[in-house]
Amino acid sequence: MSSRTISDVTVVYDASELATAELLSDTVAKVLHLIQESWGLGVPKDCRIYVMTSWWGFFFQSAPRFWRILLILAWPLWCFRARRAWPFSAGWTQRYGRQVAIGIKPPRLLEVSDKRIGRHMFVEEKDAETKIRHLMCHELTHACAASLKLPAWLNEGLTAVTVDRYLGKRTIRPDTLELLRGYRPKARPPTYRELLRLEGQVFAYHAVRGYWLVQYLDEREAGCLKRLLSSWQGGEAGEAEIAKALGMELGDFWGQIDDKMVAYFEMKGVISSAA
Repeated sequence: MSSRTISDVTVVYDASELATAELLSDTVAKVLHLIQESWGLGVPKDCRIYVMTSWWGFFFQSAPRFWRILLILAWPLWCFRARRAWPFSAGWTQRYGRQVAIGIKPPRLLEVSDKRIGRHMFVEEKDAETKIRHLMCHELTHACAASLKLPAWLNEGLTAVTVDRYLGKRTIRPDTLELLRGYRPKARPPTYRELLRLEGQVFAYHAVRGYWLVQYLDEREAGCLKRLLSSWQGGEAGEAEIAKALGMELGDFWGQIDDKMVAYFEMKGVISSAA
């Protein structure tokens, strides 16, 4: 395997994947600057990015020696989930203690990935280079936030908004606001383990809910999220601070926030009230 280091991040790749590695390397410094500027998050002390060509290869290449032993011992507990997620996944971020590993599929594997869920969420992107930059920004944001152990909705929302800023365009479909308008029941968002069991529009609803909420919060209370992340309390305490910043109580928050967001983005013309 070959490697190169940029801004304290190491890109690891097979020689046959040089083109993808070069594109990832070109993206790293710009994305890290944006993440720091937007959210105050720094690069993990030991962060590696792998051009990922198989699910098992990524885990065993990226894991430190001790973790490899644990992965082998726990194989029956995690391999099924990884194998099941592989066809739908374009990139992964995995934390091993203080070390963070990112896996990004090369363009040829992205082309054959299962896009059924993604079609409910993403604006179609045909340019292969832009797709790689999108994934790099998405997963590197996850890596920078990994130590905070954010809830799934905030973790995914943060990455999606960062991608929009990096690419200079919206990457989540505006009509996903209709999922927020119509979906029932209005409940607390699922954990990552719960989210991965969902399919189709149910998965899409929970995935895009975080995106619109991060954007809503950052537009309504500029700088608030950056401040909260600098001293993130985790769990309900962190979410209670977010609710408070929007003038709401956590007990009512998840039942009311969708309607508030839809009304706000209708007012801004992102969708029409007749949609």
